Amino acid sequence: MSEQKEGGPQKFDQVAINSIWREHIKKERAILKLNDKFRLNPKALTANMITEKPNVPPERLGYTITAEPEMIAELDSVLKETKKVPTEKYSEPATSSQEVGWYSKTLMDGRKKFGVSNCEITSYANAYCQAMGRNPFARKEPIVKNAA
Repeated sequence: MSEQKEGGPQKFDQVAINSIWREHIKKERAILKLNDKFRLNPKALTANMITEKPNVPPERLGYTITAEPEMIAELDSVLKETKKVPTEKYSEPATSSQEVGWYSKTLMDGRKKFGVSNCEITSYANAYCQAMGRNPFARKEPIVKNAA
């Protein structure tokens, strides 16, 4: 296949590289499965819904509103399924890119997030900009002038 130098890394020729790549693609295709089930897209579902006029009852226009509990339950389960992350949907990573962080956990799960508060100088600069219409750190004169 290729010659190995003494103490050096093994170099592959183009045929060997293509053979390795073919094996890699073959393994990845064996894992992947085509999704033949029809699924609703929740974004398209909500984007195409146009409600009727609120002051006209649907019965007056000849519409009857009936929703079967099975249909509502199925729609609810489909919408919940679309919000799952890949680790909740599949037992193993589907692509080689997913293998990178598949089994990792968050290091700081209960970390508190505090908002950023302004210091005295930032509060002063904001108040100055609103009152004078100019940055207090600029070398130009303020826009607001004393009216005498």
